[in-house]
Amino acid sequence: MIFLNLVLATAVFSAVFSAVARGVAKRTDTFGKPNAPISTYGGPAMLAALFCASFLFSVKSPTGLIEVATALFWVGFIDDSRPLSPKVKLGLTLLCVGAAVACGIRLDVTEYVWVDALLTMGWMVWLCHSLNVFDMEDGLSAGGALIAALGLWGIGGGDWLLFMVGVLLGFLIHSVYPARLYMGDAGALMFGFLLSVAAVSLSNDQGVSGGVGAFIIVGLPTFEAAFISVMRFAKGRSISVASHDHVAHRLEQWGRSVPLAVGMIWTVGIVLAGLGYAVAMGVIVWWLGLLIGLLGALIISACLARVDMEGDGVDGRLAGLLEKNWLIHRLMRQTMVDVVGYANGQLLDVGCGNRPYEKIFESQVSHSFGLEHDRNRYANANVWGDALALPFRADAFDTILSNQVLEHVPEPQQALVEVARVMRVDAHLILTAPHIWELHEVPHDYFRYTPYGLRHLAEKAGLEVLEIKALAGFWVTAGARFCYYLARFERGILKPLIRVLFLMVQLGALLLDRIHRVESDAWNFLMIARKKR
Repeated sequence: MIFLNLVLATAVFSAVFSAVARGVAKRTDTFGKPNAPISTYGGPAMLAALFCASFLFSVKSPTGLIEVATALFWVGFIDDSRPLSPKVKLGLTLLCVGAAVACGIRLDVTEYVWVDALLTMGWMVWLCHSLNVFDMEDGLSAGGALIAALGLWGIGGGDWLLFMVGVLLGFLIHSVYPARLYMGDAGALMFGFLLSVAAVSLSNDQGVSGGVGAFIIVGLPTFEAAFISVMRFAKGRSISVASHDHVAHRLEQWGRSVPLAVGMIWTVGIVLAGLGYAVAMGVIVWWLGLLIGLLGALIISACLARVDMEGDGVDGRLAGLLEKNWLIHRLMRQTMVDVVGYANGQLLDVGCGNRPYEKIFESQVSHSFGLEHDRNRYANANVWGDALALPFRADAFDTILSNQVLEHVPEPQQALVEVARVMRVDAHLILTAPHIWELHEVPHDYFRYTPYGLRHLAEKAGLEVLEIKALAGFWVTAGARFCYYLARFERGILKPLIRVLFLMVQLGALLLDRIHRVESDAWNFLMIARKKR
């Protein structure tokens, strides 16, 4: 009965303090993150409820638990109020979890204390930031953390976890759809740390089964963080920069409502809690439980990754990492993101294909036109014509985009003259063209370009060249070309092996290119040019 009273009392504290936080946010317009439509200041209410409950109820907890949780709260609160850089935030989190390790909260899995300390710190930082990443939809992180806390308590994680259960239960009233309050970084870092400590304690007390069971129970935020990290890497995005690519976003893109998407994720969390309980209690051997969890994660990842979040139709899917041209698509997308600042006003994409980069530029331009020559091949184009005779009046566009088109034009000088004609004064041309690549789209594959050839063509057309740079160097060229040769063997029983080789070769090429970049052997060049006055 005392445990029920503890949970209910803590839930009441949490609900009341969360209501106060909402009221303060409304009256003072303090919503946390810049442009946040919903306040991200749930963390102070959660900490206040935790303190009140721990004052009323005496429950044993690991040494330093509350102190370090409070320190992480302040790291998150500062980030909620005035966003910290990812490096500073990571550094402060490491200092806090380092203090926890110094207090004795440490995994005991090897004979070397310093190795165990590093493993513990890595695990704590990972779960702190995983729950932080998870706090992106109505009730998602609070509900997921509540399920995990109950699961960890159920396998013997300690009665102090009931404080977490109560706080999250009371807070959930305010964060479920339609959300009025989010945990914010303060709440997410604090509760991610508390969950990580419970998992560490279970691993030490119950051995491999307890540790693996705990790991499975906290699988929701772990999966979310791992999944979006892979997706962002595949797209060439920074893993630490927020984007619209989370699991809930993908379910919503699939046509699920926000409550249904969140409910589906919670259901997976309940299944994981049940699987973790079975492992910890010895109903299922630990390696089988872990294997079931990993296979489930891979299947779900493969399904979610196929949701086209940007309309590019190709890269970013998990399968894309196992394709021969994944690295090329990644580098092209990165390049377009890097040059998006040159775009404005009316944009014309000459040779737009399926318009894979349209979403990258849409926030920068007022309108985007996609021109193609083949009506039967590219349904996404909205203008049909020839690059040698563009069907537009002079001075019509502020930005011209042309990717991998110039090699297919029999008269490239005339094409650039036409581009210059339809550009307004000070308009920009963003153009990429291959330097070393195989024959493709034959027989309409006429030229390859050096940076000097591109400059010559542009200047002869009356354009001022602002920048020409290589898109990677020799290693990417060699790796990409090798994968295209490997693709000849991508059939039958060799197909899985060849696809794994695609990934290994391209990752190796990307790494070597960053270590030793030889741009004279680049597969592709980018040119930025401007129409002079």
